[in-house]
Amino acid sequence: MSGNRSSVPYVPPEVATRVVELLGKGQLVKAVAEVRKATGADLVSAKSCIDEMRLEWIGAQVPVEAEEKARALLGEGRAKDAVKLVRDAGGLGRSEGKDFVRALQAGWRRGRTGRTAGTDGPGGTLADRARGFVDADDHASAVALVRDETGMNAEEAERFVDALD
Repeated sequence: MSGNRSSVPYVPPEVATRVVELLGKGQLVKAVAEVRKATGADLVSAKSCIDEMRLEWIGAQVPVEAEEKARALLGEGRAKDAVKLVRDAGGLGRSEGKDFVRALQAGWRRGRTGRTAGTDGPGGTLADRARGFVDADDHASAVALVRDETGMNAEEAERFVDALD
């Protein structure tokens, strides 16, 4: 990898579904193993990916209205009240509530994870999203993304990704 960017591997949708189920059951280690197996990612990259997916899962438990109220409480410097609010509204445990509020404080927004490498969430063209992986020196994830979204075979996807340079 180049620079300070950490490449978050592309996770195919069927794997992401299994990982979210594991996260919902609190099986973090199995979720990391699943990402590593599916992507070939190193432990640190897989854990980063899982952390983002976990935050999306937690966020999905919290109603939008409660998130907005929590942001307002944070604006008033009332972090403890924000944690209590999101815990009650989303049925979250203490750890999940605190993690969610910390993410809000850090600027987290719904649907804007780094799993699409360099884009703000799932948007952007396929070429832009694949280029994000290439820019992060993660050629394999770029090819996997192209194959998954287009149905191209490995050789075709390689040519597509190579043409992005």
